[in-house]
Amino acid sequence: MKKWVWVVATIVVALLIGGYAYSNHHATAKEYQAAMANGRTAIQSKHYTQAESYFQNALKRRLNDQTAQHYLTQTQRYVSGENALEARHFSSAQKYYGEVKDTSNASTVLVKRAKDRYKQVKEIRTNVKQFKQILNKAQGENKALNYGQSNTTLDELFNNAKFRQSYYKDLYDQALALRKSNNAGQTSETSSAASSSSSTDSSSSAASSSSASLTSAEKQAASNYSGSNEYTVTQSQKELDGKTITDGQISSARQTINAAGGQADAMSDQDVRVALQQANKKGLSLTKYTQQYLK
Repeated sequence: MKKWVWVVATIVVALLIGGYAYSNHHATAKEYQAAMANGRTAIQSKHYTQAESYFQNALKRRLNDQTAQHYLTQTQRYVSGENALEARHFSSAQKYYGEVKDTSNASTVLVKRAKDRYKQVKEIRTNVKQFKQILNKAQGENKALNYGQSNTTLDELFNNAKFRQSYYKDLYDQALALRKSNNAGQTSETSSAASSSSSTDSSSSAASSSSASLTSAEKQAASNYSGSNEYTVTQSQKELDGKTITDGQISSARQTINAAGGQADAMSDQDVRVALQQANKKGLSLTKYTQQYLK
């Protein structure tokens, strides 16, 4: 009799344990399915951080599940691509999007979005290369003191609507600083030319007046003179108050321009000299001049 009782008790306990295990497994399976479904919905709504949390939760309910792991990894890589694109790290962004679009057994929504982004970043990188070539050309013309031609080259960039997109902000800022440098250089050239013309007119008047009082022999000597006077604009642009601007002054000026919000790194040495001359002419400190004309 006792043996029969123990058999019955054992069977009852086994059924209870089995029932609990089955119930617990069933509940865990439902939680896994719910987490995966919520993760897919979050992706559809572009709530990627929530999606990551749901897929991590699914992995807790079903350890080492390949499907949940694929979804989680794919989502994380897509987010990394978005962050890289926003930071204008285009090479990294393209890499992440490439990995996402090549992921199998995961979100087809992310695959499609990654393909679109990959194509977009590829076009952006092509544009960056072209914009840099134009900017480098304009910088070379600026260094050669061809300020007007440099601005004409820059117009190719500023007239391109894509160039104003946030992806090209670094290049846009450099181009803007270069145009301001060109404008300052042209202003300096105009002032120098006007000064030269005034000096020439005065010299001509003086020569004419002096010629009237020359003797016949002096007039003949002047007529036989074959020399000429030269006005070198380049040397004038290298001077401040009659003294040559030193490398040390240029280096110090670059630091001042950068501190005032300018972009001295995009300026040639001659650009810095022009800035010093213009600031001096306008009676402004280099800091004030930078804030008003070079930002």
